[in-house]
Parts: sequence; C-alpha cells; structure tokens
Amino acid sequence: LVRLKPNDFPTAPIEYTVVYPAGGGMDVTARLLAKYVEKWSDHRIIVNNRTGGAGMVGHAYLATQAKPDGYTVGIIANLMWGDAMLRAQGRWTYADLEPIGYLNSDALTWVGPTEGPYKDMSVKELVQTAKDKPGTLRVATVPGSMWDYLIEQVETNTGAKVLRVPFQGGGAGINALAGGNVDIAQGFYSEFRGLADAGKVRPIGVAASERLSFLKDTPTMNEALGGNEYQWFVIRFAVVPKGTPEDRKTYLGAAIRAAMKDPELVAEYLKAGVYFDPKLTDPSRMLANLNAYVEAERAFYVKTGRLK
Repeated sequence: LVRLKPNDFPTAPIEYTVVYPAGGGMDVTARLLAKYVEKWSDHRIIVNNRTGGAGMVGHAYLATQAKPDGYTVGIIANLMWGDAMLRAQGRWTYADLEPIGYLNSDALTWVGPTEGPYKDMSVKELVQTAKDKPGTLRVATVPGSMWDYLIEQVETNTGAKVLRVPFQGGGAGINALAGGNVDIAQGFYSEFRGLADAGKVRPIGVAASERLSFLKDTPTMNEALGGNEYQWFVIRFAVVPKGTPEDRKTYLGAAIRAAMKDPELVAEYLKAGVYFDPKLTDPSRMLANLNAYVEAERAFYVKTGRLK
C-alpha cells in the first residue's frame, strides 16, 4: 500500500459519501469500512450522508458535482443503476462513476408465516395458491423497487396473481407478516433474522444465484420456481467520479482491498448478515461481472417496458 501511495495525496481527509440515511445497511457498511481503511492506511476518512429522493440526490451529486480529485469516494449500491437508467433523464449515467472496490451483498428473500393456513407451504405451493385463487395471497412490497420487480417476475412467469400490500421498507413488511397482516414478506437477512430465530417467520426463497451459507436450508427462487432470472440483491461497492487520476484511484482501491482482507472487518460484515459474491471478490473479474449484472437489470427494464 505504501508503494502505491502518490507523493502528493492525500493531504486532507477523504469523504466517503453515503446516499442513504445513517443507521441503514449502506451506512453501517461505510462506517465499518472507514474504520478499517484508516487502520491499514495513513489517511483519515469522514463519512458523509447525502440523502434524499431514495438515493437519487446522492447519486446525482457523485456523478455530476463531486470533484474527480480522489477526495470523494461514493459508497453505493446497485440501486444506482436503476436511478441512472430510469430516473436520471440523461443528465448522468452509471458510467460517470468508476468502481474501485466490492464490499458486500444482501439478497432479497421471501419470508413466510409460521402460523395459519400457509405455515407449512413452500414458495412453489404458495405461488400455486396465487394461481388457483388470484388476488387472495397478500404479499408485502416496496413500490417501484426490486421488491415489486421480483413479484412482477413471479406473476409474469407463473401466471400467479397476488395482492400487493405496500410498505416503506422490507422491515415493516416483515413485522406485518409476524403480526398476521400479510401472508408473504420480502426482506434482507438482517431484517428478518430476529423474528426467524424467535420462530415468528421463516425464510422460504432467496433471490440469489446460489444458496447462502447462513441459509443453507432455504432454496433459491430459481430452484423453487425453475428458471435463472429470480436474482434481486443489493451489491455494495465503492466508486470514484469519472476522471479521477489513475494513481489516486489505484491507491484508494488498494486501501479498500487491504481493509477487506482484514478478518475482523469480514467478521463484522458477516455478523451484520451480509454475504460476499464470489463473482465480485476477485478484483480482476469485478468490473466485468458488475457490468454483466448491469446488463441483466437493463434487460429486465426493457422486457417490462420501462426502458426502450
């Protein structure tokens, strides 16, 4: 790391910009990362939350206003791709932000009840119920997001029809499931782990390419329903504005990789209920595989008429 450090950089603290509020998964990821980057390098990190518009304000700032001088690093997620394709109106694209390091991932999971008529049903059985009795199965969703998109895929591919019940986030929907107000919820492991451990809810399908190590008995949605497109997850990674000098970009990326090799940081991330995507942990394959995920998301938007 010392070898890669430019002579004139950094001479001031580096800002890690988080586009979501304090306390959420992105913020926790950034603050833990900052702690370990400071441990392994000699530069100070300031974490700054630039929030608003469900991430759009921060994404636009990073893409159009942040100086490409190495002093601003965005700690963002793949939700930025949707903003770039569907909401930026051509003012900026995801190519205006250059990835320098992969951090962690969180897979959207379908969660079922442990009481009532659906308590023992698998994803396949629940979807069959939604085909046999259209509009009766109540599924928690977050409108206009991957929660909605996953439901849409299931309905389109299987002919099922559910009743969507809107919530502000995954956690609220999971609480509603535990209270008997919906029949299926969707959320991340950290959001349902407590209630699952207490026997109030149960994970039934993971929208990832393979089973998760901490949910070995839970099938993927692809396994449960057949197919390969049920993949909706948050990918968290670090970016710099396009045009950042190559030597500074290299150094910032190396500092992040050094931190990510620290067993203590890995343990803290795993404790938070995230996982590491093997397609992205290898720096030499990270960019190509991120781009493959971008294209898969673009294909979904085109297929569903959201994008031409």
